[in-house]
Amino acid sequence: MISKQQTVLFLKQLRQEYPSAFKRNYLFYSMIKTKGIFDELKELIPWLLAAMIFISLSISLGHLIALQLPHVSTFRAQGSAILAIMLLFMLYTPLVIKQIKHSSISMYQQLRHTPVKLATLIVLQTINIAFIESIFLQGILFFFALSFGFVHFYKENMFRADTQVEQYFYLQEIRRICFWSYKQILKTKLKRLISTKNSVPYKTAQQQEKQFVDLYMQLIQYENTLCKSYKHADIESYLDTLM
Repeated sequence: MISKQQTVLFLKQLRQEYPSAFKRNYLFYSMIKTKGIFDELKELIPWLLAAMIFISLSISLGHLIALQLPHVSTFRAQGSAILAIMLLFMLYTPLVIKQIKHSSISMYQQLRHTPVKLATLIVLQTINIAFIESIFLQGILFFFALSFGFVHFYKENMFRADTQVEQYFYLQEIRRICFWSYKQILKTKLKRLISTKNSVPYKTAQQQEKQFVDLYMQLIQYENTLCKSYKHADIESYLDTLM
């Protein structure tokens, strides 16, 4: 169990030693953190955003396809628009998963299969457009696409009831520098590969790489410990608190 004071001190030390880690270093997941499951109204924010952005986009795109291709039926035009949005999700999802993989062990365990889920939805939607032509099925597939491709990335729930807002911030800061340290490992590794072996730049890059590997391992374990302190381990443990 890590106390709040320990985390504050640890982050202060990191900011002093690695100030660049906290600049222009963004994570595209867990923008909203909530307690339990649907315990707060802000759980609805990602769904409202998804409706405003992607549902309206699908309607506009479907209308555009119907205008450009008048021989295509309304269902197939709308279905193609939804399929395009699914493909958009599939395009950026691996990038977000990569961030998660190298900044949060628990989140990666939850979301690592998202690309497979989206690929399945894309195949089903393609079959639906070509053969089945079911509006109901299309709605269900679009709902799950929004859930997997946007909502699950945007929000993170299952936090304990006593978790405070500043602790959400601490956790995200640790994740940011964790991913930053991973990127530094790649950069120093590249410097080492393009340097002459046993040269001064080679040895410097080798030392820096070891430093960042040690930092990354420390941070990824620290983040995992914070998650265990701030979040319920699983749905069962959360439901036990309600009994």
